[in-house]
Amino acid sequence: MTVNRNQMIALGVAMALVAVTFFVAGRSCDATPVPVYLVDHAGIDAGPGEAEIGGRLDAAIQAGVLRMDQIEDKFDEDIEAFDANQRAEYERLRDGGDLEATARHLSEWSRRRKLDGGM
Repeated sequence: MTVNRNQMIALGVAMALVAVTFFVAGRSCDATPVPVYLVDHAGIDAGPGEAEIGGRLDAAIQAGVLRMDQIEDKFDEDIEAFDANQRAEYERLRDGGDLEATARHLSEWSRRRKLDGGM
């Protein structure tokens, strides 16, 4: 079997491509071990932000309570005029934590009461 010049060039190019492929593949392999992370499941650590978050939450709750007190002071006469069912509905709204819905309820009740002649 004889090998001509074109076949020798093709064989040389193929061998060069194989050599480059192995060189590149060998460079991307790293012998350093992959780090193993151990997770300690001892608990949740909120860090120093826990006190700050608690303070903000307390401040927001206190601001909401203060705002609700102001709204109730404004509608004090109307709240006194509630019957048992109306008081239960008002308490349900107030305990639900939706300040805007509670304020709307009081405002609507006050407007209806004034339209009806003050009942």
